[in-house]
Amino acid sequence: MSQPTSKQNQHIFLVVDDHETILEGTVPALKKEYPDANIFTAGDAQTAQELIRCYRPTLILLDLSIPAKPDTHASLDVGMQLLKLLMESHLAPNIMVLSTYIKPLIQLKPMINAYEGGFAAVDKSLPIREMLRLLDFALRGSVYLPSELRSRPEFDRKWLQVLKLKYQDGLTDKAIAERLQVSDRTIRNYWIRLQDALGVYDDPEKDLRIQIEIAARKIGLLN
Repeated sequence: MSQPTSKQNQHIFLVVDDHETILEGTVPALKKEYPDANIFTAGDAQTAQELIRCYRPTLILLDLSIPAKPDTHASLDVGMQLLKLLMESHLAPNIMVLSTYIKPLIQLKPMINAYEGGFAAVDKSLPIREMLRLLDFALRGSVYLPSELRSRPEFDRKWLQVLKLKYQDGLTDKAIAERLQVSDRTIRNYWIRLQDALGVYDDPEKDLRIQIEIAARKIGLLN
């Protein structure tokens, strides 16, 4: 495996899974889709954390049921604990949960909604092409949860603050970031997540922010 380069746009993926058959399908698919990426694998939480500290991956693909250390039994609790640590980390890496059992993620919905990195949850039974589509979704900072984890769009309180500061107070993104005491990157992520939750899609003939405002007013998020 090649070592990471100094290119800022170079993707570094870490696949955390102890199933060789899954790795044999996932890793080649990633190499084909992202030929310039550096791809690392870990079969347990301990090794994963060491690689994360060393390489700071662009995106982490995580099975929820993994061993804590090499040569130990896999456990859902271990995967969930590692996921919490990743989401609480200042690194805020993009994350894709790729697991046969994703319903436990419902316990973390508030954390997921407030998370600053991209996040997607995908069942291992989905076709590789669909997995890659949602992986790209997470890479751009968006959040995707399958239908069994969401009964309706979730709107974080801070997203609503962004809407009001923009469309009621007329503030710029920079001013909103200063008012909320967050980074410019965080505000950009809030806009992406509002767009996704409202079902607003890019249209070259339409102003995206105006479309977001229209959609938000339709469902009562703005007066």
